[in-house]
Amino acid sequence: MSERQYVPEIADDLPPGERPMVAVVRAIPGHEEQLAAAITTLTAAVRREPGCVEFRSFRDAAQPGVFHLYEVYADTEAFRAHLATGHVAQFFTELAGHSTADAGALVQLVELPG
Repeated sequence: MSERQYVPEIADDLPPGERPMVAVVRAIPGHEEQLAAAITTLTAAVRREPGCVEFRSFRDAAQPGVFHLYEVYADTEAFRAHLATGHVAQFFTELAGHSTADAGALVQLVELPG
């Protein structure tokens, strides 16, 4: 079995400007509250990052062990800086112990024109 990877790959051909993304994170059964606490801590820390435009975290109303993270960074470099922070490293440790998620949980978005 291969080890989970948490740091997402960042394509070099992303459009300039804001870097929006979403992640869906599922808790290991019985670890819902520990994961919720880790996400709450992460949310507060990320919102203080200079390159963070928006970071919102949600718990799924129908599935309390499923969390949705909506993130927008000023640009790709701000997202790279985010990934290098200590609070993100700590969150990845929490993910390893309390969720089934890995880097595949994160979907980088490209806004449609209009």
